[in-house]
Amino acid sequence: MPMPELTHSAIAWLARFRRDPCALLIAGLAGLGTAHILVRTATYGAAVTSDSILFLSTALNFLAGEGWRDLTGIPLTLYPPLFPLLLAAFGWVGIEPLEAGRLINAIAFGLTILAAGGWLRSNLRSRGLVLAATAAIAASLPLSHWASTIKTDLLFVLLTLLALVQLASFLSRRTAASLWWAAVFTALAALTRYPGVALIGTGVLVLLPVARLRQTLVFGAVSSLPLLAVLAHNWATIGNLRWATGYRTDPSGQSLFEGLSQAIKVVCGWVVPRHAPDELAYLLGLAVIAVVLAGVAVILRYRQPTYLRLEPIIPLGGFALAYLVFMVAVVPFTVEQEIDSRYLLPIYVPLLLATVFLLDRVLSISAAGWMGAGRYVVVSLIVLTTLAHIGFSAYRNLRLTAQAWRTGYENGMYNIARWQHSETLQYLRDHHIEGRIYSNRRLLALLAAGATAPEKHRNIPRKMGWIEIEAGAHLVWFEQFYNRAFLSYDDLDLRVLPGMETVAELADGVVFHRAATEPFDAARHRARKQRYVNQLIQQASERVVRAGWSVYRTGHKLIYRKKPCAPADMQAKFVLHVTPADPADLPAHRQWHGFDNLGFYFDRRGFYLDDQCIAIVPLPNYAIGRIHVGQWIPAEDRTLWEAEFPASP
Repeated sequence: MPMPELTHSAIAWLARFRRDPCALLIAGLAGLGTAHILVRTATYGAAVTSDSILFLSTALNFLAGEGWRDLTGIPLTLYPPLFPLLLAAFGWVGIEPLEAGRLINAIAFGLTILAAGGWLRSNLRSRGLVLAATAAIAASLPLSHWASTIKTDLLFVLLTLLALVQLASFLSRRTAASLWWAAVFTALAALTRYPGVALIGTGVLVLLPVARLRQTLVFGAVSSLPLLAVLAHNWATIGNLRWATGYRTDPSGQSLFEGLSQAIKVVCGWVVPRHAPDELAYLLGLAVIAVVLAGVAVILRYRQPTYLRLEPIIPLGGFALAYLVFMVAVVPFTVEQEIDSRYLLPIYVPLLLATVFLLDRVLSISAAGWMGAGRYVVVSLIVLTTLAHIGFSAYRNLRLTAQAWRTGYENGMYNIARWQHSETLQYLRDHHIEGRIYSNRRLLALLAAGATAPEKHRNIPRKMGWIEIEAGAHLVWFEQFYNRAFLSYDDLDLRVLPGMETVAELADGVVFHRAATEPFDAARHRARKQRYVNQLIQQASERVVRAGWSVYRTGHKLIYRKKPCAPADMQAKFVLHVTPADPADLPAHRQWHGFDNLGFYFDRRGFYLDDQCIAIVPLPNYAIGRIHVGQWIPAEDRTLWEAEFPASP
């Protein structure tokens, strides 16, 4: 096309865009979504988890010519290669992978909003529904949550949505370009996350009844061959089919019924406020199902007009169903985690678009008299529910963004404020530890050591009886990462192990040295643990008692005890606010708040010992002005009991 004609076409397109207020508002919401993620991650960067470190370190090693390996020295086969390759591509133009991950996800979030809004604008008759649904996506808590984290989720969501939009376009127009683009986006999605195979299967199943066999075969080949090549390379590299497909962990053991129930709860939880009872979530789910079934029934009954055709949502609904079945069938038998919001995130936008499409068609028919006066009641309920959901989501997002601006995004673990001032990490940076190093957070220890000699770093085992730490080795215990859901023991268990010496007692961790070893004996270990707890309580200088719980203070530790201990006591939640004598002693990320918030869940930190519930919580090393303790009831957002400890002696 000659340049003048191309310029004229571009100007004409921009002129049409400017004349369409709906398109302008969609573009504005997309820009707002991108800006929101950039603002949220402006101070400390995007959230960095253990998976993020694997992506970032692989990109850095690739840029440095050290091969396709993460910081542990292992080839990255746990995940497909597209996301780390994008991080490396940004590195080639001078943008560090950490910043590149932040930009990729922020842009992917904005493009997701734009693509969803564009599809709605092309397929819905009600402009109000178009803008409401687009605003709901822009304010979405789960989407913005993962857009703020350096992971593959938002890129996968975007590529999946683009593939489904192109499939819908092919069903409506039968154009070869739509089919090719659908295949390309599907292939890229599968190179982003392995569950992209569900998208490949969806595309083939959608095309089989309507497309020529040759077109279906072309789509299947283009969309799947890149992934097959990656899997073949992974298998050749590590010689293990299980690892070649990203399958490295023990299954969660969740039954199919439990997985399906959990999946329904997750989907309903996307629109139900926090702490809402499960019954409300299920009722909402039933209401949404009723809307979908009513929409399908009405369209099948009145499908003569062209605008009542179902083709636009067949790929969306088909993928949502196929992906849900795939995750419920596969996740419980391949990974140790139960189905959660992240696993189901790719169906968030397709489900929303399909539901809004059906609602639009029902309301369009009712405008012609199908629903009568009841239509206004239904419309009013929809408007109020939508506004409440968008308002609640926007409010929660703004609060999370304000917190992330001050202290970093809490989901990040590795790049929030408290780790920038961690005494344990600083100790590892300042001291070169010889020999083997074990830790309850191996990657964090590796980062502090500058990722040198990764082969000498090991994760500690999950069960106490399996601990086989050889003599001469060190163990680094990060207190903030203790969670009894993942470990059957805590630092107290390590302290009373024979031959275990405490090298450094730090504000947020402990460094141990194993001088000698002996076979583990559970009965003797339990007796040593009981003696240690009794000694701490005898040394306690202060004690408060509330609602059956005794809280002792000894040095820089608090000991929580309840005797006798009932199963319900293991579910207790505790408030713990520590105010220093000198406000300047507070960590930088807490100075705006005025105290250290060390609240905890008993089932994550406590243990059962001889008919007692026991939890030992370390206190900060600075001079303490006041300690506020209490027991909290999250469902009611109220404190059951509270008490005060005076200033440090």
